[in-house]
Amino acid sequence: MDPQIESELEEDPIFRNSLREARVILSAWVLCFLYTVSYCYLNGYLVHEPNPAATGPAVAHLLGPLQSFDRDPDSLTYPLGIGIPDWIFYGVVLPWMICIGFSFWYGLVLFKEDELGSSPQESTEADE
Repeated sequence: MDPQIESELEEDPIFRNSLREARVILSAWVLCFLYTVSYCYLNGYLVHEPNPAATGPAVAHLLGPLQSFDRDPDSLTYPLGIGIPDWIFYGVVLPWMICIGFSFWYGLVLFKEDELGSSPQESTEADE
């Protein structure tokens, strides 16, 4: 292969780094989304009775019998005494705090800052 064509086909390191970072952040978002939705669905509802007007397969076909997840209103606890139900704390607040911590850690430790080159203004100022 012609070396000039081969050099044109090489992947830009800035693009490669941004693609890697996008995959990591998207994966973290998907994991947090799946955890939050499933945890809140299973632990937030007091009764898991199927709705006759619902379309599509029942969730019980995917997760098994949901009666074990039915909750008595007295079973709701308020962790840390801050006045929110346990399923909100463990299903929404805690994952958000973990994601914020992960974002800070990722941005400070793993995020790569690439040299983008000089801007057109800088090059014209240097020529003067």
